[in-house]
Amino acid sequence: MKQLSKAQSILYHFYPGVIITFFFSLITPILLEKGFPPQFSMLLAGTLVVVPVFLIHLRSAKSKEGVPRISDLMVYKEKIPTQKMVLYTAGLILFAFLIYGLTQPLNVLLTEKLLFWLPDWYQVRDFEGYSKKIILITLLLNLLLNGLLAPFFEELYFRGYLLPRMETWGKYAPVLSAVLFSLYHFWQPQIYLTLILALLPMTYLVWKTQSLRLAIYVHCGLNIIGTLLSLGMLGQ
Repeated sequence: MKQLSKAQSILYHFYPGVIITFFFSLITPILLEKGFPPQFSMLLAGTLVVVPVFLIHLRSAKSKEGVPRISDLMVYKEKIPTQKMVLYTAGLILFAFLIYGLTQPLNVLLTEKLLFWLPDWYQVRDFEGYSKKIILITLLLNLLLNGLLAPFFEELYFRGYLLPRMETWGKYAPVLSAVLFSLYHFWQPQIYLTLILALLPMTYLVWKTQSLRLAIYVHCGLNIIGTLLSLGMLGQ
């Protein structure tokens, strides 16, 4: 397994986010005129940009490391006992939602004081003013694309490929992984604090247990539950 330099580990975390944010910023004003919310633009960015970018990078890494399959790049293949996996997954998801609730006031303050210069559509993530049909379409697509597809490939890339190759950071590798992954979300700067605090324990446990499955379960679980809650609120 070829280790990454500190500069490479930072670059490889950030450049996909730059591409995604550029695409998101390009298409959102256009789709807003068509009656679609920014969340819909993000789904398109996730489908048309995230997956291809990660796959291209992983295919290149596969060739450089001389392995036959992308799956051979993933070294975190330890199996956690089922009961422990369920406890870890549930606990990390609950912790993340708790952090989200606790940090919301700070996120609002950050948006008002530091991010006021951004366009309204860049900051607003609610569905106020959109038709119920468009909201339903967006949430159903979100359930599939942001609930399963995007987090699966993100975890393959960030925790499956990058994290094991960050040994140059020593014991701080999981901390840097959580921070860099959070900052990679350039299209969501208003929740940087939430992401960092919520992801630290998950990244540490993935690093400690060397279980990529744990990362995938937690990430998918968070996104799916969040979408289901939004669907539930839409039905009220």
